[in-house]
Amino acid sequence: MDKIKPKIIYAEIEYYLHGFGEKEIENNEIYALARTLSDEALPSYQDKSDTIWEGFYLPVRREGRIIALPFGIHEYNKEFFVQFHLLRNLHIKNGEKESEEFYKNIFSEALGFIPVIKADEKILQKLIPYDIRTGKIKGLYVLDKALSNNSRVKILKDYARHVEGNPEIRGISLNEYLRTAGICYVAAFGKKAESLSPLEMYKKWADGRDGGMLSIKDWDDSKEFKDWLDSGGKTAGHPFEIVFSWHRHGIHLYPPSSYEPCYNLRVTNYAYAAEFVKMSKGLIKENVPFSAHDLKNVLDYLAGETYFTVNGYGEHNFHYIPSKEHKKKFFRYIEWDEIKIPKWKVCNDFLYER
Repeated sequence: MDKIKPKIIYAEIEYYLHGFGEKEIENNEIYALARTLSDEALPSYQDKSDTIWEGFYLPVRREGRIIALPFGIHEYNKEFFVQFHLLRNLHIKNGEKESEEFYKNIFSEALGFIPVIKADEKILQKLIPYDIRTGKIKGLYVLDKALSNNSRVKILKDYARHVEGNPEIRGISLNEYLRTAGICYVAAFGKKAESLSPLEMYKKWADGRDGGMLSIKDWDDSKEFKDWLDSGGKTAGHPFEIVFSWHRHGIHLYPPSSYEPCYNLRVTNYAYAAEFVKMSKGLIKENVPFSAHDLKNVLDYLAGETYFTVNGYGEHNFHYIPSKEHKKKFFRYIEWDEIKIPKWKVCNDFLYER
């Protein structure tokens, strides 16, 4: 540890690499350093156009402590894409443009750190903080309250029995669609919805981009509703997103179609998982023919059977904070990923020292 003397402090990482997207660099010297670093290891993946190296580390100083930040390198069309976990990526090309010294230091520091890793790979266990490491944890240990298994099984049985008796629906009017949506709203939102008309509920919770659906002249004419559907007007917005979400999409209620002659209830943002299940139960209670292909996955999620990605990007995410509270509540339940170490091309014996 005494030989590790990082030039870079974490505050610089936050300044230069915070955010999304890519930082493009056109500099021959930095490009050469990226090439030198990638040449130290065998690729993790390679085909005709892509070469990927995983398991490089940048030593930095954070709050008086030395830590190691993992990153990977992707070469495509003789250009490098340097990918830092949960940080901004670098896109490096050959060129004559000036660049900050910071970016040169990334590669020189990573190069100098390689012999330390070769001498003792276990050092990475000590230097990679748990708020940067990745893993997975069952939702059971993350959710405030989990759905009981008995409830999950009962809902699935009720749904299976309901679907078996689903009659086919060959055409509906706009008013029929809104009344069905109203059943969903009342089931999910209770008293907030009971005093409202189906149209008022739709305007309160839906996406708002109705694609011309509410401009249909005769709301009781199933042919007019079908003509609007066939015209492609629905693609101009999100008319069937009956619960809007800023993240991804919320809950959709699709009308019957030729390929699925019943209503189709779907959820994308699992923040609305509980409302989705309430809507499904409401449609079953009112004997509305519908399908809910997401229902089992949603119920597994609510029952805590679904895995959350720790410190990463996935369907469901959980950020681990190295605090006493998180260590006590979550640490023993997290299944940490193995630390990636590349297969080195050459074993050299110089020591990291600046």
